[in-house]
Amino acid sequence: MTRHIVAIGQLPPPLNGFSFATKSMIALLSEAMSVTVCNIAPAAGSPSLLRHPIKFSRVLRACLPLFRDRKHHDRICYLACEGGLGLVYTLLLVLVARLVAYSIYLHHHSFSYIDRPSLLMQAILTLGGRQLQHIFLCDIMLERFTETYGRRVRSSLISNAAYVTPQDEGDEPKDRAHLVIGMLSNLTTEKGLETFLHLARQARSENVPIRAILAGPAGASERVAIDAAVAELGDTLDYRGALYDDAKAAFHRELDVFVFPTAYDNEAQPLVIFEAKAAGNAVISSDRGCVRKQLDENDLLIHSGGEFVPTALEWLAAMSPEPALEARRKAIRQAYRTRHAKARAAIGTLLDFDE
Repeated sequence: MTRHIVAIGQLPPPLNGFSFATKSMIALLSEAMSVTVCNIAPAAGSPSLLRHPIKFSRVLRACLPLFRDRKHHDRICYLACEGGLGLVYTLLLVLVARLVAYSIYLHHHSFSYIDRPSLLMQAILTLGGRQLQHIFLCDIMLERFTETYGRRVRSSLISNAAYVTPQDEGDEPKDRAHLVIGMLSNLTTEKGLETFLHLARQARSENVPIRAILAGPAGASERVAIDAAVAELGDTLDYRGALYDDAKAAFHRELDVFVFPTAYDNEAQPLVIFEAKAAGNAVISSDRGCVRKQLDENDLLIHSGGEFVPTALEWLAAMSPEPALEARRKAIRQAYRTRHAKARAAIGTLLDFDE
């Protein structure tokens, strides 16, 4: 008998890592099972004062399919878990799902309630009981969750690599005179914008032959900092703005090294790192969340408390030139293909581990 899933979570728009992962996961589950999809994201562009009332109304509407679809004998509630005060909505949905006897799969995407114990998550664990089964992004996330809440939970590991398709080698010309580094993100201080700009400046100061490309949406104050850096560094720093689809793929094919100096406390398993590795980029990143599990011997992990810019610059200065760099690119791309296939296989067996 085909399992039936009521899938609840925030879907694009707005497009961010959480909404993209949720949309992609639901699409993959829909390939083999019947799925009722409930989007609880507030409407894009909603006034800030109305965001929570609108979202609360959507959460209440999402409860209706839980009651309506309870006629399915083999029914499941897939729930993309929110962080912060969003756990209030997750708690409400877990309560309703348990009242109508659903097995619940709670998909974690945040470290906010893992790094800091949450009474709301404690309540979710209590209400969910044995019917609550967890999906974590990596074993670090699982281990730290277990330590924080002092209990072992029924769980499965599914990497975000499942949602990022491996890329074929492109035909864009490579800059043979410079090592090309890049950053793509929502460009904020938390995500490492100032650190990336400092790295680009320091590379020029120390005569390290690096060209830097920056991409992603930026607020007004961030744009001032970017424009000032572009004016100062000239053709060694290029700001591309927000990039999507083919333009994003072309950006990664142009790079040798993707730089992600995130200082975001709740960073989990950034999709941008998998996008970089899918294209064959080496990665330099801060050690946050599951990031260390995303990197390998081709990459540089800079631990918390480490000096990002001097450590990264020393590594970049010593990086092997072509053709060794191109061999590394092919190895990174092939390793990512294996990781992507493994993550997709884990989704294929996800709903079997409770049987």
